[in-house]
Amino acid sequence: MILHNSPSKTDSFNLPAVLAKTVALPVFTLIFLIHRLAFALDLILFPQLKNVPIKKPLFIVGLPRSGTTTAHRLMASHKELYTSMPLWELIFAPALCQKYLIWGVYQADAAIGGPVHKAVNWIQVKLAAIMDNIHPTGLTDPEEDYLGLLPFDGCFLRVLIFPFAKSTWALGDFSSLPVAKRQKLITAYRGLVQRHLKFRGEDKRLLSKNPSFTKWVNDLAKTFPDAGFVGMYRDLEQVVPSQLSSIHLGLQIFGYSAKDPRIVKKFVTLLKHYEDGIKEHEENLGSRMLPLDFKAIADKPEKAVEALYEHFHLPKRNNLDAARLSNLLAETKAYRSRHSYSLRDFGLEVQDLKSPLTSPLVNSAGA
Repeated sequence: MILHNSPSKTDSFNLPAVLAKTVALPVFTLIFLIHRLAFALDLILFPQLKNVPIKKPLFIVGLPRSGTTTAHRLMASHKELYTSMPLWELIFAPALCQKYLIWGVYQADAAIGGPVHKAVNWIQVKLAAIMDNIHPTGLTDPEEDYLGLLPFDGCFLRVLIFPFAKSTWALGDFSSLPVAKRQKLITAYRGLVQRHLKFRGEDKRLLSKNPSFTKWVNDLAKTFPDAGFVGMYRDLEQVVPSQLSSIHLGLQIFGYSAKDPRIVKKFVTLLKHYEDGIKEHEENLGSRMLPLDFKAIADKPEKAVEALYEHFHLPKRNNLDAARLSNLLAETKAYRSRHSYSLRDFGLEVQDLKSPLTSPLVNSAGA
């Protein structure tokens, strides 16, 4: 590994980063408290929530930047069968009472010509221009539902604000967390799913995509005994710089850098754990997991979708859903990422990724 010998900029005083943390932490805390109160209110308003069944969910896990988003969106186009949590639900309305409240506001806004909807769309377009080359998304697009666990401190996205905290990397590894903490998060996630299904339709199957859930698979498999899993993989030579590049801007906002050798080392170790985890899950879960290579979904997405349907014995699509898939397949084949990156950008060489794991991600020395 090529280490940067010059002092890291993240070690010096960074006024914009200090201001970002000063503003973000209390705002996030307030929002998360509101969400937790809304979750508690759900138990009073909807006492039957705990009885909402979760039937045959499908979890797309694996290495980040390995085609998980493409696989998710192709499968999510089967709307008659699957439902996924869109970004607006995860950020603004993880609780059921919040979903109904926002839906009511949307309906009222539509009745007067949709001025709020138009303003939100305008903001969304401006923000999308920043992210389109890295991770294109919108408020109504299916997104990683671990975002709904932010109020429970269960989302690895906290790495952007606390990249050197031992607890952050314990969350990334998940198995390093105490059993009670893991069970608390799994219970919270189950409740999140039940709220979504109650809102979207109890006849639907959950379709979830979270690379960070790669180390959750054993717990998820026990919690949802009829669940299926798709394990996406790709060469670490592409995964590591792509992942670091994708979070670089987020880290910069809070005064860190994805090129910091301490952060690089942690991510290399984490992604190696993910790579080993996919192989382990494939052995332990048998037919419940289908491994899928990035090249398969990128080069021949229609064949990859066929393999998924055959492996999990999924029903055929209706005409509308088939048309949606056809359009998405055409977009997938035509898509060319403008997201550029290389190992050397982060002080790495190929051989740095070849050495086997010799230590856990989290140890007594901390992160």
